[in-house]
Amino acid sequence: MAAAEEVENQRPSSAGSVDDDSVDTIVDEFAPFLPDGTEPTLYRTISRRSEAGDLPPHDKDVELAKKRQAQQVPSNGVYATISVLLLGVFVAQVDASLVLATYGKVASEFGDLDSGSWLLSAFILAQCVANCLYGKLSDIYGRKHCLQAAYVLFALGTAGTGLGQSMKQVIAWRAVQGCGSAGMTSMVSIIITDMVPLHEVATIRSYVNILQTSGRSCGGVIGGALTYSLGWRWAFLVQVPPTILSIVLVHSRLHLPRRESSGHTQWQKLKRVDFVGAIFLCATIFTICFILETGGRQFPWKGPTIISMAVGAAIALAGFVISAHVVAEPIFPLRLLKVWAVLSNYLIALLQVLLQFSLMTIVPLYFQVTNKANTAQAGAYLIPAFAGNTIGGLASGYFIKRTGLYKPMTVISPLFAVLCMFLCYFFWNGHTTVWESLYILPGGLASGMVSSSIFVGLAAGVPEGDLAITASGLFLFFNLGAVAGASAGAAVYQTSIRAGLSMALDGVTDGPEIMRKALSDISYVQNASDKIRDLFLPAYVYGLHQVNLQSIVCAAICFGIAVFTPQRRLKR
Repeated sequence: MAAAEEVENQRPSSAGSVDDDSVDTIVDEFAPFLPDGTEPTLYRTISRRSEAGDLPPHDKDVELAKKRQAQQVPSNGVYATISVLLLGVFVAQVDASLVLATYGKVASEFGDLDSGSWLLSAFILAQCVANCLYGKLSDIYGRKHCLQAAYVLFALGTAGTGLGQSMKQVIAWRAVQGCGSAGMTSMVSIIITDMVPLHEVATIRSYVNILQTSGRSCGGVIGGALTYSLGWRWAFLVQVPPTILSIVLVHSRLHLPRRESSGHTQWQKLKRVDFVGAIFLCATIFTICFILETGGRQFPWKGPTIISMAVGAAIALAGFVISAHVVAEPIFPLRLLKVWAVLSNYLIALLQVLLQFSLMTIVPLYFQVTNKANTAQAGAYLIPAFAGNTIGGLASGYFIKRTGLYKPMTVISPLFAVLCMFLCYFFWNGHTTVWESLYILPGGLASGMVSSSIFVGLAAGVPEGDLAITASGLFLFFNLGAVAGASAGAAVYQTSIRAGLSMALDGVTDGPEIMRKALSDISYVQNASDKIRDLFLPAYVYGLHQVNLQSIVCAAICFGIAVFTPQRRLKR
């Protein structure tokens, strides 16, 4: 017994060791739960994770907690830095709509009008492909370097487009432009999330949304004016100076904290890039977007081009899945799709943009036929939707900042979309007044609200290390929704019009020829006699209503998903 006691006395004391006598003390109901010596250490750990108001008044960590909370309030310098980034966002969005007013002139100059639509398609396809790469590359090489690379690509693509000597050259440079544009928008949102606390992100995102909407709204006007006065080449070349200015401002004014990989050599960074997965993922996205963009319009759905693209998409997708399970750092980790916060917000983004673009692509055509509006007048009918987009973004940002809740905005937005579609379905019947044209405003509200709320929901649902990749994926789904919406809306509209005209012209002399002209030339419908127009109008109204019904179905699915999205209250 004496020997045993001697050994026990020689045992080194530590905060975690408990002798035999203390066991009896621990089971006593009045004893502390933690052994002597460990409580202060554990308490220090807990207190550093607490708010200052949760700590005892004289606790030594009160000042530390207050300092941490103060750092979460964006400073004027942060807002000044973000304002620099917004210039690039505006330029990218102006270009996205500017080409709508110029591609006809470009194609006509090269005597290749049939290829004119590829000036749009090449840009969109490249944008979709590049979106998914910026997130992971910015984790490896840094946010600032990736943003500067995006600006350089956009500047080179813009200059190349303006100086192109053939249609193929112009289309190729438009693809380079698309790669740069993808980073100019997605990287800004990622950097904003790095710089400001989460409850402020929605507010800043609403400002970005205003710049995006303004750029898209005036891009067509700027492009048309420049093309008319100086020629189409200058419509692109004038974008180069502000892009170069953005590069200079970002280099001198954007100061971000160094990331963990900043101390690695270039070879170590290069080895982290999943080139195989990136190739397979880009091929998958390209083939899917190609099918959505050209199927049924430039190539028949059952033709060899679309079928071969579908097979290629399946093979590329299988290759990407296998690669993602093998490599250590996949370009897009598939495990993120198992996170409901990620998957649900991706699906909401896809469906919301799809239903909105389905309507937006049809509205100008509807007013050109029913009200004999010219191109500029028809485009003006979209202004209420753009205004609603701005108002919705600001309202969503303010609500999230004040309440710390983002899910209500996500749930409400599909209801506004349904309201928009019902109003169009019941009141747009071929003789739409100016006041009735405002019925698309709720649709714009829905888009503006959800673009802010789902970004915050996504950021709140993933670890900080996965934020850049998931944010890039969100912008990919935005673009996929736009491509799918334009394709689906046009397909439903054209199919419905064809069916309506077939019934209306049944038994009419030269009916097939009249229908062919009506489907191929909008000016033929505008200049037709009142008797012929009375036959046409019900078919075009029917086509619009079918698009409305398609959008209502998408909104209903979107609402069902939104109800079950996760929510956690953000600290304010």
